[in-house]
Amino acid sequence: MPSLAATADGPGRLSRLGRLIVDSTVGTLLCTGPVTAVIALGWLTRRQSHLARARFGAVEDPPGWLLGPRERGRTARALGGLAANVRAGLIAFTALLAWTLPFTLLWLGAWWAGWENSFNKGYEQAFVGPSIFLGGVLLAALILPALPLMLAHLATEDRLSAAFELRRIRSLLSQAGWRVPAVMLLTSFGALPFAAARGLIATATDWAPWIEDLTPDEAAAVKAQIALALAAATFLTAWVLRGLAARAYAFAAPRAAGLRPGLWDGSQAAEAARPAGPESRLMFALCYGVAMTLTLPLSFLILAGQFLDHAWWRWIFHPALTLPWAG
Repeated sequence: MPSLAATADGPGRLSRLGRLIVDSTVGTLLCTGPVTAVIALGWLTRRQSHLARARFGAVEDPPGWLLGPRERGRTARALGGLAANVRAGLIAFTALLAWTLPFTLLWLGAWWAGWENSFNKGYEQAFVGPSIFLGGVLLAALILPALPLMLAHLATEDRLSAAFELRRIRSLLSQAGWRVPAVMLLTSFGALPFAAARGLIATATDWAPWIEDLTPDEAAAVKAQIALALAAATFLTAWVLRGLAARAYAFAAPRAAGLRPGLWDGSQAAEAARPAGPESRLMFALCYGVAMTLTLPLSFLILAGQFLDHAWWRWIFHPALTLPWAG
């Protein structure tokens, strides 16, 4: 005979499973286009905030896609969730662009320089494109390891200015320790399916020659299925990586606030501050150095993907960097 605890937990498990299915379905559909992907980004950002604040001891409802909090008025209840997702998505997208454009614009410039060199046959300047790209790779190596915790901090504080609180972000990185390279490693792995997909799509007629015999309607159906599969992979990847970053933030932020209460005064983490040991500069340098090294495969995968599919916007809107949209 099942225990009362197990019986009572049954509806809770079913509810969580139902929420998981709904969230996955809605998120996948939103990630099929660049505009609606901003809404998905906002929901993912609000979920990061919910995960972190829950570990701080706050009791809040999980973010919804459409409905707002129950205690609000009818209009706010009916569309409050959607409005919050749009707001959070725009804030997160703005912050991500501000952090990533310094190196993605260099990559875009290197790509343009390469094409310009190729078309004009100016081979005496062939070094320009690779040099600019390598400069972008080095800049990306400095920036990318901080990106997950920056976004988690922005989500928890719920304001754009939090993305530029460099002293707080520096203290987060120091307290996070090995979690910084761990998240970076998973981010690089997360970019692998998208590079592989571009390779498979670019060479489709070689390994699937029957594609050339499809009617226009059949070809459109295949493209739609591929777009849906990529959207599902994009949303799942972002869901996992943002969730892990939120947990790393929930570990590091209270310790950073406990070590430097003046720096963290007025923040969400200050309410959950706990004692922490002094920062080890050697450990910080080691962990961040490893994380910087782990950004190199990600940069290579982005470069390889662009050789297979030359859409310019993917330099800036790669799903592993900014918008959860595979293009």
